[in-house]
Amino acid sequence: MSRPEFSREYRTYGEWLKALPRDSRYAKEIIRKHQYFPDKSLSQLRKLRISDYDISKTDWSSLSSSQKSDRKLSLEILREIRKGETLTNVIEKRGINRQFALKNLGGYLQKSGKEWKVKPTDTMEVEMSIFGTEGHVSIVTKSSKDRSLIGEHFALVQKALRTNDPSLLDKFKDLRIVDADGIEHYLETDLEKLYEITEAQEEPEFFEIYKE
Repeated sequence: MSRPEFSREYRTYGEWLKALPRDSRYAKEIIRKHQYFPDKSLSQLRKLRISDYDISKTDWSSLSSSQKSDRKLSLEILREIRKGETLTNVIEKRGINRQFALKNLGGYLQKSGKEWKVKPTDTMEVEMSIFGTEGHVSIVTKSSKDRSLIGEHFALVQKALRTNDPSLLDKFKDLRIVDADGIEHYLETDLEKLYEITEAQEEPEFFEIYKE
């Protein structure tokens, strides 16, 4: 089946794009929406709301359970691309499509020439468990910097517990993480307290997917 005409004046999106300078705010919005929905007409793109095609800035608490799972998967995609993987390879490997990545990563995923690039940092919210001074708790982080810090802390906690070397955690002393609600949390660096926390757990959380 052939693709329907893009608009009354232009048969294809390409014709519309080349007909005039497309540097207005309106045109840039249409271009962005077309990246998400390449099969839709101009009138359909005009009617789309931001929430229809980009949920990257949606608060964690406002996401459905399935959207929360998608958010976690999208962060894995983000991490792999930052490590040098291409978007095409990542989505093929995970069995998802480009629209999934675009909807969940939003403006953090952008086309540069023929390649898709990701921004070096982001402020996407996601729930994570931490070994904090208040114990083993779950918080909603709001930055890639904090996700990376929590992931690194978890990995070094495991190593410190195995080797009985508290110096591995010195870099985390007095470092604070501010969650999405503005509450401050400090990562635990006392080895004895960490032994108590981990012994009270049935199974430790796994943080590898959140490392940046």
